[in-house]
Amino acid sequence: MKTNSSLLIDEAPLFVPLDLAGAIGLNEAIILQQIHFWISVVEQEGDRSKFKDGRWWVYKTYAVWQREFPWWSIQTIQRTIRSLENIELLLSEQYGLSDKDHTKWYTIDYDALNNLLDQRDFNT
Repeated sequence: MKTNSSLLIDEAPLFVPLDLAGAIGLNEAIILQQIHFWISVVEQEGDRSKFKDGRWWVYKTYAVWQREFPWWSIQTIQRTIRSLENIELLLSEQYGLSDKDHTKWYTIDYDALNNLLDQRDFNT
């Protein structure tokens, strides 16, 4: 009996909670989960330059996000991030050191996310 497949990989899979995907959409849940992952990395590293306004933040360009999600176009990533911003689960700011630096920094409004999930009835 074969115990592997070229369609399955031996690297960390991408996990997305079903409740989260059901509440906000699959693409949004994937991006939000990945941003949460990177926030936890930044927090563990303790890089105080990424702690602003009482929150931990991460930043990446759309091109870098696309390297993490190569199955999506940059437009899909932009649209998904805008969707998360519009429902106010994803906060974004520009903390650039110069007027030419338009890098977007991201963090999650965990209170808003918890409120959203508390309001949903996942038993129906």
